[in-house]
Amino acid sequence: MVMTAPAKPKLLSFTEARQVAEEYASKLAPTEPEMLSLLDAVGLVLAEDLRADRDFPPFPRSTRDGYAVRTADVAAAPARLRLIGEIKAGATTEESGIMIGAGESAEIMTGAPVPSGADAVVMVEYTERSGGVVTVQRAVQAGENIVPAASEASRGSIMVARGTRVTHTTVAVAAAVGRAEIAACRRPRVAILATGDEVVDINLPPGPNEVRNSNSYSLAAQVYAAGGEPAILPIAPD
Repeated sequence: MVMTAPAKPKLLSFTEARQVAEEYASKLAPTEPEMLSLLDAVGLVLAEDLRADRDFPPFPRSTRDGYAVRTADVAAAPARLRLIGEIKAGATTEESGIMIGAGESAEIMTGAPVPSGADAVVMVEYTERSGGVVTVQRAVQAGENIVPAASEASRGSIMVARGTRVTHTTVAVAAAVGRAEIAACRRPRVAILATGDEVVDINLPPGPNEVRNSNSYSLAAQVYAAGGEPAILPIAPD
């Protein structure tokens, strides 16, 4: 009886090995979601829709320091307007409850609510103030230097969709809608196994014909950067 040696397994090329890995990965299901603090969720995948808890912005917001005006009053610049108040960022309803009438204006800060009656904000650089009168030196268009209420998002609308990777932008949106924790998919665990009689662990002195296991740690760092949880297994001999 003639004994034949067992056939050696086929050595895959890099392209073939990558295809096998990608086909396997395509069949994996997302990991279960968990509630995490915003910073702990960075790099992971959002497992819920982040929705606006109110209109953004919740009021017509000034984008410049200057004066809230009616465009009709400054169409023929220069125009002199009577100052009837000041509106700061974070103003209360009472403080911002000014009504701009014909020939009137109110000083306004960046981020402050634009008062009723005004349809534009003139930048302070284009004005001169003398006591209770401001002189506007250029005309403006309706809506200039104003972000309309709900123009960024309306209450209940999706601001960041599930399946989005959590970045600093996602964290900012979550914080803006009052979320200290968000649902994110758990990090997938990825096993890393190095083989070879010549490979030794990095905390061991290598022999004359041995090398330290640097590749496993490089791969582990890449897995972590991609959102996974690496697990370096003991080195397996060939």
